[in-house]
Amino acid sequence: MHIFEQLESELTQKDLETMKVSAIDFLKKDIESLKHFVEKVNDEFGQNDLAFALKMFILNCNKVFDMGEYMANQKTFAEDALKTQKKDLDPEERRIFLNRWVEDNAGPYRKQVIFKQICCIDKISGEILPIVEKMIAK
Repeated sequence: MHIFEQLESELTQKDLETMKVSAIDFLKKDIESLKHFVEKVNDEFGQNDLAFALKMFILNCNKVFDMGEYMANQKTFAEDALKTQKKDLDPEERRIFLNRWVEDNAGPYRKQVIFKQICCIDKISGEILPIVEKMIAK
């Protein structure tokens, strides 16, 4: 299964609503960069497709919409992995295990979250694009 198909099948309406609010907040905070990016995409690629530009902006920024939620989820995944250990770890072993887990999993997890954000933009584009157009026009 293609990664976007998998992510799309896992999204609930609640996920989409939460992502919509997070996306709008994220874009508001970086509106000047978004404006410049959209202009650049339009100029360089002759692409006047805001949905396309938004997805490329998110991919290019390599940032998650809600860093607090992202870090909490990542912590949960790391703790779940820690629980799968066959023995109790002393504090030093625990630190080493968690450091290794972050090295091995943080990058792929971030990519997955960013792809999920892009997938959400596709799914909610009808709702979010008018809001973003107004933000850019200001």
